[in-house]
Amino acid sequence: MTEAQKANPFRIGDRVRFAPNAHAYGWTWSSFDRMRLQPGDIGVVTRIENGCMILDNERGGIHWECFERA
Repeated sequence: MTEAQKANPFRIGDRVRFAPNAHAYGWTWSSFDRMRLQPGDIGVVTRIENGCMILDNERGGIHWECFERA
């Protein structure tokens, strides 16, 4: 995979759906309630920091690979 393929495809203002894969779910499921973010939730990207995305209402802090376009 090239570096361009690894780049975050999302931008601030994009509508995304939280869709973690089995590996991400296994590592972060205990954080879902704290972040007020559950699989299938849709939100708007409001901030991107160090590869993690924050959604509207300050939800998030999860790597962009756990999201898909909504």
